[in-house]
Amino acid sequence: MDMPYPNIGLEDQNTPKHIVRKLKRDAARLAIRLNAQGDDPALLQIQVPEKKAQEIFEILLSIYNSKLKEADTVFNANLRVATDIPIDKFWIIYNRNAEWASDLAEGVSEVTGEMDDLLEEYDLFITDKKSWDEQNDMITIESAKLYNMSALAQKFGHLDGVDKIHTHDPDVSPDFDIDLNNKNGVWTVSFTRYWSSLQNTKSYKWTFKVTSEKAVEFVSSSGDEIPDWMKKG
Repeated sequence: MDMPYPNIGLEDQNTPKHIVRKLKRDAARLAIRLNAQGDDPALLQIQVPEKKAQEIFEILLSIYNSKLKEADTVFNANLRVATDIPIDKFWIIYNRNAEWASDLAEGVSEVTGEMDDLLEEYDLFITDKKSWDEQNDMITIESAKLYNMSALAQKFGHLDGVDKIHTHDPDVSPDFDIDLNNKNGVWTVSFTRYWSSLQNTKSYKWTFKVTSEKAVEFVSSSGDEIPDWMKKG
């Protein structure tokens, strides 16, 4: 399913769909991060700031379309924004005897009451359920539309039987990130890859500049020596 933004112009119709989807997701996460300015995204609005996401999408797309060899490197490596900014799912740990969860106990992915009202209001759906401990189960809530899930998940915290809410997968470690900032109309965009070596975390960064006219310049690359297995990947 297509994400709700941005509108792709005629000149971009040849961009592969998987790249467009990736860049929309990256742009959403970066727009939330920029709006937060270091604060907790859970305190922001639920909706992704569409205008800012559109602007960031166009910046990232211009780097992809530049066909610079360094741009090819970061896109071939599938470098993307760290997933600690959730945009499409979260997890609820709840008492399996909660009234709204009676159907879940019977193996049906449906709920009742205010829980169901919230799922319908934001077009969310349950995609998975598993046992958590002796009293609690866990469900995965997903959305086809991109949201600031840190903020949206807060709406479920007061419901009867809800014990905890996780907005990022604790089993996923960030091994990549994209960061950007704007100074005097010029965007600086950095793509970083992380990996572990014994007890140390190592990294390598590629940096680009993009003007308001979408002219792209490769600035620099630096960091630890990239291992052979990563070059082949």
